[in-house]
Amino acid sequence: MRKTNLVLAGAAILALAFSISTTGAPPKGKPVKTKESKEAVVFPMEAKAVDRSNKEKLNSYADTLARVMPAVVSIHTAQTVRVMSNRLWHYELQEKKVPTGLGSGTIIHQDGYILTNRHVISDNEGKPAEEITVELSDKRQFTAKVIGSDPKTDVAIIKIDGKNLPVAKVVDSVALRVGDIVFAVGNPLGVGMSVSQGIVSALGRDVGILSREGGLENFIQTDASINPGNSGGPLVDTEGRVVGMNTFIVSPTRGSIGIGFAVPSNLAVGIVASLVNHGSVARGYIGVAAQDITPQLAENLGLPEPRGALVSEVVEDSPADKGGLKPEDTVVAINGQRVENWSALRYIVSQLKPESKARVEIYRDGKKKTLEIVVGGAKQGELEVQRLFGNVKFQKLTKALRERYEIPSGLKVGVVVTEVAPDSVFQRQVPVGAVILTVNGKVVSTPEELYDFVDANRVNRLLVWANGRRWVVTVHPRRGNE
Repeated sequence: MRKTNLVLAGAAILALAFSISTTGAPPKGKPVKTKESKEAVVFPMEAKAVDRSNKEKLNSYADTLARVMPAVVSIHTAQTVRVMSNRLWHYELQEKKVPTGLGSGTIIHQDGYILTNRHVISDNEGKPAEEITVELSDKRQFTAKVIGSDPKTDVAIIKIDGKNLPVAKVVDSVALRVGDIVFAVGNPLGVGMSVSQGIVSALGRDVGILSREGGLENFIQTDASINPGNSGGPLVDTEGRVVGMNTFIVSPTRGSIGIGFAVPSNLAVGIVASLVNHGSVARGYIGVAAQDITPQLAENLGLPEPRGALVSEVVEDSPADKGGLKPEDTVVAINGQRVENWSALRYIVSQLKPESKARVEIYRDGKKKTLEIVVGGAKQGELEVQRLFGNVKFQKLTKALRERYEIPSGLKVGVVVTEVAPDSVFQRQVPVGAVILTVNGKVVSTPEELYDFVDANRVNRLLVWANGRRWVVTVHPRRGNE
C-alpha cells in the first residue's frame, strides 16, 4: 500500500525538497487602536456571494484573474550558514547566505501588509526566517518584516514598505458552496506565477495537519492544482476575490493529485487583524474538554443523531462552569451553528468574541436545553495551563531577569519561571529562575506562546534550563508533571 503524505505546499530550494517548518476574528465595528497609529488597521472583506445564475456562457477568466494576479507575490527566505573555505590550503570558516524556502502571498492592504502561511516565513523550529524577500509581479523586490504569526492556524502577516502597491479584494468565505469554481494562484516550484482551476470540493475540513500546535482547522478543500511554492497564495473566486489561502495538499507523491486545502478568508483576515492591531490573537475560551459522539454513545445518551461533542471535563471557575455546563452534557450547537464533533466545538468557540454571550444548545439526560455562557478571552486560556502546572507564573526573558537569575547570554529566548506555589510539584522539577526553552518542540519567547503551545488534553514536553543544565519535563493532563 502506498503511503499518503500531508504536504505543506511551500517549496524548499535545495534539491527541490521540503525544508520548511510546519482564532478568533476580532469584533466588527469598533477596531482597537494600535500603538503605532491613532487608528486600527482595517482589512476590508466583501460579503456578496458570486453570481451562480449561469446565465451567460464563459470562454475565459482572463479579465477576472487580471484583477488579482498583480497583488500575488513570491516569497523567498534565506539564512546565514557557516561554511569551510579552502584557499591555497588555508582553511577558514566563512558566512554565506543560503536560500531556504519559497512560497507565495497576497497583498491585502495598501500599507503593504501581505497575507501568507506561517510555515512559509519560518524555519524548522517555527522561528521567523532570517531574511524574507518579496517579489512582485512587476519584478520589484522588497525586504519584508514579520508582523505576527499564529501556529494554531498557520496564518502569518508580513509587511513591505512600497508605493503604488496592488491590493487584492477579499470576500467573506462564509458564502462559499461546494461546487463553486475557484482558482489557485502562486509560484509553484519557482517556475513563475501560475493559475490552476478547480472547484470547492468540501468545506470545514479538519485533517490534523496542525495537531502538533493544537491547531484550529476549518479548511476549504479544492481540486485546483496546488504544489510546493503555492503555500500562502490566494484561492480566488470567479470575480477575482480572495476566498482562501492555499496551505497544503494530501498526496502519496508529494505533488498535486487534486486534494488541496486552503485557510478560509474569514478566518485568515480575523487572525491578521488581531495580529496587526493587538499584537496577538484574541480567541474565545469557555474551558472544557470533550470527545466525539459515536453511534453507540448517541444511542446510550438518547441523542437524535450521532453528532456533537460530549463534555468530559469542565475547568473549575471557567466560563463553562459558571454558565452551568457539566460533564456528560452533549453540545450540539453554539449560537445556532451546528457542532459536529470536538474539533468543531474548539473551532467555533475560538471564533467567539471574548465577553460576548453564547447560546449553547446541549442534551442532558436525553433532554434538550439551552445555556447562556459569557465567553472568556485569550488570557483565560491560562487557566488550563495552571490546571496542569499548579500555581505558576511566567515572564518573558528580559535583561533584568537574566541578571537576577544569572541566566547566560547564550540563552537568547525563553520564558522564565518567576513564581511557584509551595505545594506545587513544579517546585521540585522546575524551580523559580528556570527558563522554559521549548514546549512540544516549539521555541517559546513569551508566556502567551507557552499558553498557545500547551495542549491540555495530551502529554506535553518541556525543555528546561536551570542552574547550568538542561533537561526535559513531561506534563500530563491528569497527573501534573513528572
